[in-house]
Amino acid sequence: MAPFSWIQEEEREEENSEVAQAIDSFGIVKESEQPQLATDSQSRPSPFLRQSTEVDSIPGDKLHATLSETEKAVLNPDGSVRKQFIDGELILRNSSKKHRAWDIDVHLESIESTDFSDKLSSVKELDPTEETAIPYTASGPRMLILKENIDTEATRAEETSLSLVHSDTPQDVDIEIQIENVSPVALYDVEVKRTIPESFILPDDRVYSVEEDSIVWDIGRMNVGESKTLKLSAKVLTESVGKIKSGVTSATYSAEATVSRARFERVSGSGRQFSYVNAKEDDRPGVWHCKCVFENKSSFVVALSGATVKLIGREEPILDVSDIRQDVPPEGRWDSMSKRVESDDQPSFTQEIRFSILPRVSVESTGLIELKEQNLTVLDAVLQKRYDKSRIKSYVSSKIESTITFENTGTSEINVVRILDDIPGIFETPSLDGIAIEMEGSELSDQQYRIDVVNGIQIEEKHISPDNEGHGLRITVGTSAPLGLQPGKTLIIRYPLEAPDPSPKNKMLAAPIKVDFSCERFGPVATRSVERPPRLRVVHKRRNISTGKEVFPGGKPGQYEILLMFHNNSDSALDDLALHDVVPGTFTIEESSVRSDIDGNRDASTTKESARDGTQVTWAIGRIQMDERVEVLYTIQGDPEAEYKVSDAQDFHGATFGDEVDDEPNIPEWIEAEPPTTDPVNTPEVIPDELDSDGVIEDSEDVDQDEIGTTEQSTENDVEEDLVQENISCPVCSAEVGIGSSVCQVCGISL
Repeated sequence: MAPFSWIQEEEREEENSEVAQAIDSFGIVKESEQPQLATDSQSRPSPFLRQSTEVDSIPGDKLHATLSETEKAVLNPDGSVRKQFIDGELILRNSSKKHRAWDIDVHLESIESTDFSDKLSSVKELDPTEETAIPYTASGPRMLILKENIDTEATRAEETSLSLVHSDTPQDVDIEIQIENVSPVALYDVEVKRTIPESFILPDDRVYSVEEDSIVWDIGRMNVGESKTLKLSAKVLTESVGKIKSGVTSATYSAEATVSRARFERVSGSGRQFSYVNAKEDDRPGVWHCKCVFENKSSFVVALSGATVKLIGREEPILDVSDIRQDVPPEGRWDSMSKRVESDDQPSFTQEIRFSILPRVSVESTGLIELKEQNLTVLDAVLQKRYDKSRIKSYVSSKIESTITFENTGTSEINVVRILDDIPGIFETPSLDGIAIEMEGSELSDQQYRIDVVNGIQIEEKHISPDNEGHGLRITVGTSAPLGLQPGKTLIIRYPLEAPDPSPKNKMLAAPIKVDFSCERFGPVATRSVERPPRLRVVHKRRNISTGKEVFPGGKPGQYEILLMFHNNSDSALDDLALHDVVPGTFTIEESSVRSDIDGNRDASTTKESARDGTQVTWAIGRIQMDERVEVLYTIQGDPEAEYKVSDAQDFHGATFGDEVDDEPNIPEWIEAEPPTTDPVNTPEVIPDELDSDGVIEDSEDVDQDEIGTTEQSTENDVEEDLVQENISCPVCSAEVGIGSSVCQVCGISL
């Protein structure tokens, strides 16, 4: 150690004073390696430091050294670190009110997680009551681990889930919080707090305290390695589909150790101390009795750890004490044992005194650990089903295209979809190869779904087919991997159906469908049914026609009038009606007319073609309405001398016509949801005005029967108008489309 000179404060600049010379001659040395005990029995002790309780029990001023850290961390719900900030300070304070301290050295250990570049930190001087702080930062080590599990389907005892079902009924949510002390010391003042959102409903039999919008668990002390589990059950309102904040969980603590694991190894400092050697000559000349004296001229307590005194000119010390462990009180002194030295001359000595102002060290930390808030998502979806037509003919094979749309209208991802679809009994068993499933414009592979066909319809109970029991389609999408149907996206399923021989007994058929879907494998399952199932009617319409031909003699020789008749007695109009006849080769047509019993004279185009027996004439009339009669009257003129019998022209050469005309467009129709039934308890009792002798209610005189009929007719018209109105809206995006349109211009779906 370098020599140290003690100088009185008021004469510090006087280098030639007698006191300064005496100090230089004795060469007092400051040494920081004084053995003291540890500050915390639970951390690894330092042999150079004492416990603060022991230091506090010694009267006098001390040199205070403190390591203080504050941790602020944000963790993921599984306890892993998202963000961590550890801010620390090395604080040195002179507790004396009148004396300075200088040459202060602080030795630290376990600083690997801090930004200290060296284990040694030095402060040149501290004035009375002065305090200085050296800031630093750290990262990595942890004192407390906080975890949280939220489960919206705890009854399954499987993997936790964070989804809820959109419902008017509150749903159960279980929250489990785990807290563990992972530090090397005990933690104090441990408190766990959790904010409770407005959508949460707490039970009445709770075992925690509630402070405003938070619940608090006051844990207190946690020993090393100790862990605790806190449980909370609540109900959550899911009246909307927006994401629901679950609340923030946080924990606070304090500890008598640093988060970074940094600690003091030794702390030393010097003040107004003075040492010398007293040499007293014995009665016998040449014999000296020598002892070392240390004087504490300050208000500090000074800890002595060793002293070495040598006679100048000799290598071996006359006094060498290495384990003094002596505290010199303020204004106190220490005298060593006397040593006998033989020297004819006055002896000269050098001495090295190892001492330090008694340090009072402490370490402390506080922390705030917060978990990233989790959001609860809400499951909801809209299910729709449509057939591309609403009517098919009886006993005529018909094909129908079925389309199912499933739109995610919630805030939760949908990963598993299970569909149960009714197929009425007029249809054959659907071919699985014809079923196509697509999402976001891309068709799913066969590995992503499974389809099963079961006998018998599974849902509909009222509008069922008498032809057959029907089938049920069970479609599971998301079998090999999560489906990943994001909010706002749509799943579309298409498949063809064929009705080979529908009977007219199928007046009205309904094809309902329902779906179960979830986000997590073991999470809550939402169920939705189609509000308006597609409806299908089998119409029994048959063609009924009457045709005829008659030839009449004309008013001139060789002239004849020919009448062709076509009467449409069918259930509907017929398109592309054409009447045909053959004029003998020796005759020519002079005039012709077409007349309808509904429209009167009608325009018709006439074409002539050569035939084997003459000229074939065709009258293209076009559409003929239901119960309409059309007659073609034309005149032919031939050679009066030629032999021609009227009976030879009686043969009818036919009429052709196209498809039956459907006055209403054959577009998709749906069965409207039935209004809620009236509660019979609250239904007012109807009291009749008059009863006849048989107990039958007589008609009131104020009721006009014509008005009743008018009302019923108006109601029927209203229903038809409502049906037409429904038919011009796209079933997917609800955009208006023209009657008979095959493609929605908004969403592009085939109608």
